[in-house]
Amino acid sequence: MRRHNVTLSEPVSEVVQTQVKLGRYKDFSAALQDAAWNFFVGTPSPFEEYELTPQEVECAAKRDLAEIRKARQGRKLKPWNPGR
Repeated sequence: MRRHNVTLSEPVSEVVQTQVKLGRYKDFSAALQDAAWNFFVGTPSPFEEYELTPQEVECAAKRDLAEIRKARQGRKLKPWNPGR
């Protein structure tokens, strides 16, 4: 890892310090690293963690919803009763 000296405006510095104090980041450097990464590279896709494409997720969701719809039409689902 390389060291860099940067100068931040007071409002930006205060925002970063607030995030560190709230515990979102371990230190000032981690907060700036995350901010720079998300700004220049972009946030990671939630599908990457599971090695899926958005199309695969949509296809599975459509299939599951079709199964639920079919079960509802066939009256195979019991009504949900939160009191029991």
